[in-house]
Amino acid sequence: MLKKIPLRIRFTLVASLFLLVSCVTLTLLSNMSAVHMMEAVALLPSMKDGSTPILQLEPAQPVEEPYYQVFQQKTTVATILIVLAGSIATYFAAGYVLKPIRDLSCEVQKRNVENLGTPIELPQSADEVRQLTISFNQMMEDLQRSFLLQKEFSANAAHELRTPLAIMRAKLDVFMLSENENPETQKMIDAMSQQLERLSKLIEDLLWFSKDLPLEKKTRVMLYPLFCDVAEELSSVAKEKEIEIQIQQTNEFVLGQDRLLERVFYNLLENAVKYSPPQTQVSVTVQRERDFLRIQVIDQGEGIPEVCRSAVFEPFFRVDKSRSRAIGGNGLGLAVCKKILERHHASIAVRPNHPNGSIFEVIFPS
Repeated sequence: MLKKIPLRIRFTLVASLFLLVSCVTLTLLSNMSAVHMMEAVALLPSMKDGSTPILQLEPAQPVEEPYYQVFQQKTTVATILIVLAGSIATYFAAGYVLKPIRDLSCEVQKRNVENLGTPIELPQSADEVRQLTISFNQMMEDLQRSFLLQKEFSANAAHELRTPLAIMRAKLDVFMLSENENPETQKMIDAMSQQLERLSKLIEDLLWFSKDLPLEKKTRVMLYPLFCDVAEELSSVAKEKEIEIQIQQTNEFVLGQDRLLERVFYNLLENAVKYSPPQTQVSVTVQRERDFLRIQVIDQGEGIPEVCRSAVFEPFFRVDKSRSRAIGGNGLGLAVCKKILERHHASIAVRPNHPNGSIFEVIFPS
């Protein structure tokens, strides 16, 4: 139960409990001392035949009882006030003591993939918080180095694979030009061509994902012509499955690089077509809101389970691995989309399309 309470509140509760126990104990001891004192006062002197006075125990005077009640009330009130004042002082003292930890937590929350290499400023105090900050900066530096090595490896591997892949593609094209009526040979050539195409797309996605994709210069990108060009490129795939691509006519535009944005919507539309059943519809809508522009790519496929809707934008994630491999997906397309959109200060999310399918929603700030 206490573990779910913030550290500052926990510290205040523990200190308040300590104050309460201490004050109650002190109050009980004070009351016991007061009782003994009143009993001693009740021992009155008496004389017998002019002899030496002796002490004789007589009943306490009734007038003394109200004084004892007043004493009890005052000690109780004092106990409550001391505990209350101590709790308030402890709360603010805990806030002052824990401020370096709170500042460190805020700085840690600001760190992401883009600024891992930016170290957190060290506090002036030479305490545990300073040592924790040094350890965190070291961890972030190692993590940044690991990310850079991973990106460099992906880019170098993709570049190195391009050359032998191009040679294989050229050899296969030459072989396809030769007259060969053997159906088994033709079947093998078609299979090799399909796998080469799949490998080429994987390498291209790896290159896109490993790039930093800087925005050299933003220009107006008209959305309707962009969507039409992408739909034209995918027309043969859509025609094979008898899928209709509907694009809402619009005069809206966004600021960015058309080459990068074309890649985004090509990936989104390609996924919508590939994962939709035959004889269905894929539509693209554009809606201008007060502070942003909403673009939706809507399909009528199987949809994405709720638990996977945030993970689909992670590299190499697949909702259904066997189905993705059969269709030819490599798990990088949506990750590339997210990366490019982040460069444009835009966001992407997926929602269900009732009764069937998914809605990929892209939000551009105004």
